[in-house]
Amino acid sequence: MRCRLLSIIDVKAEWEICHRVRVLEINGKSLALNELLKLKQDHIEDYKKIIKVMRLVAKQERVRNENHVKRGQRHGDIYEMRGGAARLFFFYTPDVQEAVICTNLYWKAKSSKQEQNQAFDLCERFRNIYLVALMQGT
Repeated sequence: MRCRLLSIIDVKAEWEICHRVRVLEINGKSLALNELLKLKQDHIEDYKKIIKVMRLVAKQERVRNENHVKRGQRHGDIYEMRGGAARLFFFYTPDVQEAVICTNLYWKAKSSKQEQNQAFDLCERFRNIYLVALMQGT
C-alpha cells in the first residue's frame, strides 16, 4: 500500500508553526481531499470554519478548545476538527510535527451516534494504514 501526504491548497505555510497540515492519500486516492473540495463548493461557510480550525492546529501544540477540536472518547489518538456542522477527522503523526487529516467529513446535523462512531473508526483504520506504511517506508 502506498501512502503520501498532500498539501491542502488553502492552508498557508506561514500558519504551520507547530504542525504541517496535510491530507492522507492511499494508493492515489484521498477521501479527505475530495470531500474538502466538495465542502468548499457546496458549503462555503462550513469550509471557511474548517480552514480556520486548520490554522489553529497548525499554529498550536494542541488545540484545547473543544469548540474547535475534540479528541475521540473511544479513540484517544483520533481528533475531529469542528467547523459548523462539518467534522473533519485527523491524527497527529508519531513525531508530532505533522497533523494528518485522513478521513471523511461527518455532518453533526445528523443525530446518529453510530455514524459518528463509524467516522472515528474510519480515521483510526487510515491511521493504522499510515503507520504500517511509515514503518515499511512506502
